[in-house]
Amino acid sequence: MSKKYLLLLMIFAGLNLSAQQDTVWNVMILKKGVSPEIKDNMAVYSPSGFYLYQNCFYDLKLRDKTKRTLRLVNIKQDTLVFIGIANKSDTNLRITSKDTVLIQYNSIDKILLVKDWSTGSSKKINCDDHYFIFYSSLNENKLESKYKNLFTTQEVPNELVPRLSSYGITYHFEYAEKLHYHSGIEVQPPKYTDEEKVAALKIATIMLDLVANKQINISLEQKKRK
Repeated sequence: MSKKYLLLLMIFAGLNLSAQQDTVWNVMILKKGVSPEIKDNMAVYSPSGFYLYQNCFYDLKLRDKTKRTLRLVNIKQDTLVFIGIANKSDTNLRITSKDTVLIQYNSIDKILLVKDWSTGSSKKINCDDHYFIFYSSLNENKLESKYKNLFTTQEVPNELVPRLSSYGITYHFEYAEKLHYHSGIEVQPPKYTDEEKVAALKIATIMLDLVANKQINISLEQKKRK
């Protein structure tokens, strides 16, 4: 029995095990030709692999040439679910955008890591040079918002939402359908145990072993993060 066939059997066994439990979809992005590495902070861009996190804004250039700044709210097999920037004002700081956008991973041309908030200049991550690895997991990759009163007259605090930029993960607040940078808060990405790091590395390694220039979906048996 060939090694490749054995690896495929392992993948299907993992799919059956995961189907018996409540799972969510996660996605890892890995540059082609680079060995994967699971780090303590997987929220920031790295050629050796990083995750997309729910409740985080991403600046995208799509293959239809449009540019969108969107908040990831869900991950499905092959598809990312976003909402837009909320039209918040002094009287309605609690509202969220109703503009739901479903984007298939292969319709994203570039991920833009903004360097200048006023001009929009950015470092461009070419998605054709990267693998998108979707996999089911017991653990959800999600960043938490912070809440803070930014103005002395307000009664309702502003929601500060994470955003991936050239500076790593930064916090911004929504106002009048625009994002406004807010500094002074350190971002705390989820911590991964050694066991979770090993499982994630197995996923990336199997993909590199089995697939050339194709995206695949993998599910491995995992323990839920406490």
